[in-house]
Amino acid sequence: MKKRILFLFFFSLCLSTNLIYAQIGIGTETPDHSSILDISSTNQGVLFPKVALLSDKDQVTVANPQEGLLVYNTGTGGLKYQGLVCWDGTSWKKINLTATASPAISNLQCENAKMSPALFKAGVPYNGTMTVPYSGGNGGSYLAGSPIISNGYNTGLTATLQAGTLQYGSGELTFTLTGTPLYDSPVPAMFNINFLGHSCSAAVSGVTLGVGLSLTFITSIPATGIADKTLLSSLKTGLPVIDGLRMDLEYNTTTYYRPRIINTNSTSQLISLQSFATQVNEYRSNLNQTVLAGASMQVDNNDAVYWTTSAAEVITANVQVQIVSGVWRWYEMKWWAMQIGTEKVIFMSVIRKA
Repeated sequence: MKKRILFLFFFSLCLSTNLIYAQIGIGTETPDHSSILDISSTNQGVLFPKVALLSDKDQVTVANPQEGLLVYNTGTGGLKYQGLVCWDGTSWKKINLTATASPAISNLQCENAKMSPALFKAGVPYNGTMTVPYSGGNGGSYLAGSPIISNGYNTGLTATLQAGTLQYGSGELTFTLTGTPLYDSPVPAMFNINFLGHSCSAAVSGVTLGVGLSLTFITSIPATGIADKTLLSSLKTGLPVIDGLRMDLEYNTTTYYRPRIINTNSTSQLISLQSFATQVNEYRSNLNQTVLAGASMQVDNNDAVYWTTSAAEVITANVQVQIVSGVWRWYEMKWWAMQIGTEKVIFMSVIRKA
């Protein structure tokens, strides 16, 4: 009898020892082979210890934490973040808990799409990003999208939506933008975007102004000694250029100058212009004019604007330019130049109206 009891004791001890080093199942008799601890329940969860950490490097509240240790920080101590955190060996890192709701937005704003880097070069491989703003995000996560091929004039580029998480409210979708464009900026690449039931066409062309934003330029040149028909752009750099249209002026004697809009694009542009001058109350209207690549457009009605200080006038031009079929932009351009002492001081500005 003693032998039998002794045998059962050692058998139980061996069995207990094996169980200590085996998998543990709570709520299941068949724990998954990949886990050391498998907790199964249909109506209960796991509650982690709640602590009030003093900082992201706190090793006092939880003494000597091991890498991988999880706790729930209450946010009532010095570390204000509330949620699950993990010790990585040097600091407490939060575990990103994103919304479980299906992603949704209220509006997709393709008209404000932007690209970076800001310029295309024909025949040169491009590798960058395109961002498209949205509003009404609900914090949901979304998967990467399928490649979208550019259409319209500037073909050869592909945009691919990157996976991400929506902001609560307004945010931006990010696309990789790669390929070899057919034309230089600002000839736009157009992409038909479909996202969460919203569709629009995004046109990216390089450096553009947002609605209501402006560019300004101030410079000076000698009052005398400059040959007639000399362009300011041949003397100075940094003149305003928007959608490939450069604001410029042509020297025309010491009394007058000629405002110019020059098409620096590699393709022709369809432009409409209406201008007026403050000094002589003149206006000019020139609608739907095709301006060839490298050509210029007259701005002033009689093409003669005073430098003279007493008669220096502001020339204002409302300019409408067609980017591609169905895509237009409206700019207001201003020239104001006058002689001050031995210099002719030149002011230029452009603001996007729509």
